[in-house]
Amino acid sequence: MKQCYVLLAQLDIKSLIMNTKVAPKEPLNNCKKKSVDIKASRPKKVRNNGKIPTIVEQLSQKFNTEYVPPKISELSQVNFFFNKAEVKFEWSAPTFNDIPGEKIRRLMEKRQQSLQAIRDEESEFIASTRLASNVKPTQAIETESTQNYNPQKMYQGKTEGIPFELINQLPEVAFLGRCNSGKSTLLNNLTTEVTKNNLDEYANASKKAGFTKTINCFNVGRRFRIIDTPGYGTKGTVEQGKVTMDYLLKRRELRRSFLLISANQGFSEYDAQMIDLLVGDGIPFEIVFTKMDTIKEMAQVERVIEESNVLQLPTSPRFIFLNSVTNKQCQKRSGIEILRYVIFEACGLAPGMKPSKLKK
Repeated sequence: MKQCYVLLAQLDIKSLIMNTKVAPKEPLNNCKKKSVDIKASRPKKVRNNGKIPTIVEQLSQKFNTEYVPPKISELSQVNFFFNKAEVKFEWSAPTFNDIPGEKIRRLMEKRQQSLQAIRDEESEFIASTRLASNVKPTQAIETESTQNYNPQKMYQGKTEGIPFELINQLPEVAFLGRCNSGKSTLLNNLTTEVTKNNLDEYANASKKAGFTKTINCFNVGRRFRIIDTPGYGTKGTVEQGKVTMDYLLKRRELRRSFLLISANQGFSEYDAQMIDLLVGDGIPFEIVFTKMDTIKEMAQVERVIEESNVLQLPTSPRFIFLNSVTNKQCQKRSGIEILRYVIFEACGLAPGMKPSKLKK
């Protein structure tokens, strides 16, 4: 106790009090009661930032359950090909025999038949003289058209003035459909960059039904060909129908056909006959619904598909829904990326394939 008193006596009490700082008191008028924000205290609702699927996306998911959707990276690679590839019009044919490759094929078949006839006559002559054992087998007559003959090659010797690039064996895909179903417009949509709203005009398109009269061929990046066929139906002609049928049944380079159905019109009896032909002859095909920009309700297209009995086919085709025109309903060109991917797949091309010929 004595030590504590000694320590207190040694402290300078006056200086200790003078150096002590005390916080000033706030006046009563400035003291306000803090209000509690009830809305801020509640837990915030997390909004769903995911995009609402469009009609095109919903229909694709519903009717293509048997097909595995492609990866985003694969779609990007295929889009790069179409955006950079040069699209070149190659030929137009009013009949199947006017197709450049078919002309050369017929000439080669005639040459082979004439060569075989010469060989048959030679064999008959040797057998008739009964000197086959004493006579050496005569060599095949080598003419300018039969020298270095290789049956594995499609074209031998000259091409009769037709450029070889028009007859080389590139895979082909064909667009089929009624008159004014949007085949030529779809081709322009397919070969135009996805970010553009205005289509490039590679194929002549018109609102007038039956505008395309012949088979038209377009070379895409020197990797494959797209065939634009004349429309069938009431506005078509017998000649247009015949050239389309001959192409589907006889063309060896055809890999897949795409049947175009106008979404606002649905299937017709002519479309049903075309489907029967494709199924009966084993021609692989897909169904493309065009003009989706005119559709406001998803149920309209669902009803068209279900009433067509296409879902009851032995092998269900892929359904592709797209629009070539943009409006408030369809603010971008939808479905074109899937169509590009399916064409690549049909032609046996890998997504990373680059065009041999680029746009200028």
